[in-house]
Amino acid sequence: MVARTVGELRAALPEADDLLAGLLRVAEATRTVLEVDGAGLTLVHEDGPPRWVAATDAAMELLEQIQHDFGEGPYLQAYTQDRAVVVGDLGAGPTWARLDAVVGQLQVRAVLSVPIRLAGQPVGTLDVYSTRPRAWTTHELEAVGEFATVAAELVHTSVALASRELEVAQLQHALTNRIWIEQAKGVLAATQGSDPEEAFQQLRARARASSRKLSDLAHEVVQDAQRERLAAMALDDVRVREAEARAQAAEQALRGAEADLAQRRAALDKREHAADDRDRLADERDRIADERDRTAHHPD
Repeated sequence: MVARTVGELRAALPEADDLLAGLLRVAEATRTVLEVDGAGLTLVHEDGPPRWVAATDAAMELLEQIQHDFGEGPYLQAYTQDRAVVVGDLGAGPTWARLDAVVGQLQVRAVLSVPIRLAGQPVGTLDVYSTRPRAWTTHELEAVGEFATVAAELVHTSVALASRELEVAQLQHALTNRIWIEQAKGVLAATQGSDPEEAFQQLRARARASSRKLSDLAHEVVQDAQRERLAAMALDDVRVREAEARAQAAEQALRGAEADLAQRRAALDKREHAADDRDRLADERDRIADERDRTAHHPD
């Protein structure tokens, strides 16, 4: 299964401008073949450690983003130490306690991270996770390694390496530029309803018109989109809190109205009982008066 899937991926290596789509296909294939709950890839950037570039689901995206933000985690350890990192249960020990506190609510339990290598140097990682504790087998570790090799070949194709002796610094620069451009294309295509090629032509035209580097403009487009996304999420949170407050106020008002209605009903019942008592007393007085009249008219 692994060999066949790897062969199919190699046979369909995309052109350089389909790098992210190709990496996502590798992640999806890894998740399917290993029967895990999620998979993702990270790649190096000039401005720091690797960051996620493809993820099969939101939990995987959060898992890798949190590690980048914390500056620690299995994928960062796999990258910096250039070795596979196997975690059977994030919550089993203190090593990843801070990470587990964040992603534990998403049921991320077991994690496996394998470095992606080019020219003998790590340039990123391929990562998988399971929602249950898992004893990763040697076969699974080797399978992830095979898919990591395919990912490396995709990256190699995308940046058109002149030779395997290319300096890692040059590779990082080329990868960073390529990734920013790919992500900017995706942002523009999604927001404007265009296809990736139209988005790329628009991006290139804007760069030329402003005499800027294409990668610099792409970086700006992606960061602006991220800020807008965070602002929208914050606004949604505010709206949710406001809606919850209104619902709570309405519930309190309903309880108050129900309590007032209960008091009114109790008072009405009390008045009805008093009226019934008065009617009974009046009837009794009438009966006694009738008895007296009969006695007065018939003394014997």
